[in-house]
Amino acid sequence: MQRADAFLLDSLINFGPMWLLIGIGYAIDEKSSGDSGEIPAAILSWVGIIAMFATTVVQLIREGRTGQTIGKKAFGIRAVRDHDGLMPGTGLALSRRLCQFLNWPVFGLGWWWAIWDTKKQTFADKITGVVVVTAAAGLTRQPAASGQ
Repeated sequence: MQRADAFLLDSLINFGPMWLLIGIGYAIDEKSSGDSGEIPAAILSWVGIIAMFATTVVQLIREGRTGQTIGKKAFGIRAVRDHDGLMPGTGLALSRRLCQFLNWPVFGLGWWWAIWDTKKQTFADKITGVVVVTAAAGLTRQPAASGQ
């Protein structure tokens, strides 16, 4: 349940401002006479889209470095690599995020899979070798880069 709650909070953080600004832009465009509201509506929509991309990138980097997005931190969980318990790193976090699209086909089976899986992994977690654990269980830091 914590994973679902964290996912919903992250979705609200990532996409909420975009939809709010697009909605305000749409309202401005509808209320204005002629083309006078078209430019402000377009500007608000683009600001919303840029905000969505920015928050998504920040969340991705944060998850790679700490294993936690804002939602995961709020609900006391983190993503770590299954084989060594270290933070996933930004590349693996991005791969996992992209693989999450595979959780949706066939009625979201990939998401439901975590309910009965022994490691509580979704399809994306299995593909990328990531597990989600309680925050206290995944306190291992990234090792320093070699050669330093």
